[in-house]
Amino acid sequence: MDANHATSIFPGPFAAAAILLLATAAQGQELGANEIPRLSLTPFGGYAFGGEFEDEDGSLVVEVDDAAHFGLIFNIRESQNTQWEIFYARQETEADTSEVSATQPVVDIDVQYLHLGGTYVADGDRTRPFLAAGIGGTRFDPGPLTFDSENFFSFGIGAGWQLQPTDRLGLRLEGRLLGTFLRSDSALFCETGVDENVCAIAADSDMYWQFQTSLGVVFRF
Repeated sequence: MDANHATSIFPGPFAAAAILLLATAAQGQELGANEIPRLSLTPFGGYAFGGEFEDEDGSLVVEVDDAAHFGLIFNIRESQNTQWEIFYARQETEADTSEVSATQPVVDIDVQYLHLGGTYVADGDRTRPFLAAGIGGTRFDPGPLTFDSENFFSFGIGAGWQLQPTDRLGLRLEGRLLGTFLRSDSALFCETGVDENVCAIAADSDMYWQFQTSLGVVFRF
């Protein structure tokens, strides 16, 4: 199936409810005296930098504005130092497409990431560095609503610190690099109709890169 017409894998506004239900269902027994919590849920917010589409020779670049983002991370402890991870992030931003389309000089873009991966947390007492990685998908949801949404395969690599003042509550400071695999010679955000077919962006780049900084509150169960 063509990637940009694939069924969306993103839960949209239902992401929080779905992850909370998972956490509630999997809580299980009470903790033992020396056992760390098995589950954690981290709502986070921050700022996302970068993101651009360019043509084949690089002479035309459509840059996506830096903007705030928010999301959720759900972790399941596998061992003392490793965790499974579900990562969801959303950014509401816009791109200047005036050089591409005179009729649509600015396109609002909702960028969403949904990744499955893992986290390695180093030994420590109340401050523990960690590495995180995941693979999944990126969804570009443009405005106006008549433009088609686009789905692509993507990955993420992150690092940071987990601050744990108590066993049940903590902070997560993180920087994460996100890469999305675009199809070469892609016409993005197209509007199809009886009278005309219009695409806001024609990109020949292979990758879409972003870097996110975030701060989250960790709730452990």
